[in-house]
Amino acid sequence: MIVRKGIKEDIPQVLDLIKELAEYEKALDQVSNTVERLENDGFGKSPVYDLFVAEAENKIIGMAITFFRYSTWKGKNLYIEDLVVSESFRRINFYKKLNMTLDNEWINCYLDLNEN
Repeated sequence: MIVRKGIKEDIPQVLDLIKELAEYEKALDQVSNTVERLENDGFGKSPVYDLFVAEAENKIIGMAITFFRYSTWKGKNLYIEDLVVSESFRRINFYKKLNMTLDNEWINCYLDLNEN
């Protein structure tokens, strides 16, 4: 498996993973994002997110969409909007190995860049 920075050409497979997650959450009907919007928002003039993908056998099997936010108390924080791994490759302990703080409801995570 290779983890790398995502490129615009990855977006169709990334959207498939997003839909796989939505289907798992029984919310596929709530996905309104499109290839075009993902391309523009991540690779257009003013990107609002960064994309990382995991590849195995020349297929994208995982993705993470990240963005920075600024906390007046903590400073700069890296947020992972979604970390999606195709069902056959999933293991939840991945988050714990990275020392992420987990939200019990949606498994929201953040990584405090100010801690050593």
